[in-house]
Amino acid sequence: MKFVKLTIAQRQFFDDNGYLVVPNAIPPEMVERLTAASDRLIESFDRNGDYVQRLPGIVETPDFHRLLAHSPTVPLVAQLLSPNIQLHTTAIIYKFPQADDEEAVRQRGWHRDAGISEDLGHKNLPRIGIKVGYCLTDFHEPRSGFTLFAPGSHLLETPLPIPKGEVEPVETIELRLNAGDAFLFENRLFHTSAPNLSRRIAKVVIFGYAYRWMKTDQYLDPPDEQVLQRATTDIDRQLLG
Repeated sequence: MKFVKLTIAQRQFFDDNGYLVVPNAIPPEMVERLTAASDRLIESFDRNGDYVQRLPGIVETPDFHRLLAHSPTVPLVAQLLSPNIQLHTTAIIYKFPQADDEEAVRQRGWHRDAGISEDLGHKNLPRIGIKVGYCLTDFHEPRSGFTLFAPGSHLLETPLPIPKGEVEPVETIELRLNAGDAFLFENRLFHTSAPNLSRRIAKVVIFGYAYRWMKTDQYLDPPDEQVLQRATTDIDRQLLG
């Protein structure tokens, strides 16, 4: 993994907003290879509805191994969180085109990740994990399937306030990104799946990292022996648990 220094401006933006964009994080040929591998995994997965999220089987697929300790994204995670991290979760998310009706447009599921607010409450929640999303498709238009963020909501000490009769908080952002761009967001940031009213499938791969004392998702525990054998560095082995 090549070290990439987190800038003061990047740290300040992440601390203030809870997310960060890394343009051109993966080159076009890698986007093409990851898309082909993702298509195969999604095709072999039971699809139920317009939103498909596959969690297991990703690290076992060699095409995704390069993302494990990928620069320039993972070095930023280590500087924003800690070097004492491991891979905590993985996901391939496909959002298929939806009907342009009121139910699809207004459907939301605002939440924080890691589930610790259920145990600790919303006040004084710690930053314990950061997810890195890699765009396999362009997100140039609104309502094209990109995740919605509530900037700054990672600092809230209450559930996310949403005005009566609305489905979104007062401040919401839907990023405009290109295929190959990456985005980082922390566990406390409120976010939700958004409708895909475009004519093509929205595709994203997510690798999530957390402290090593956090239990990984079940499908990553214990680490797959064949995956560990492919690891060539101590950093890879640590991130794989």
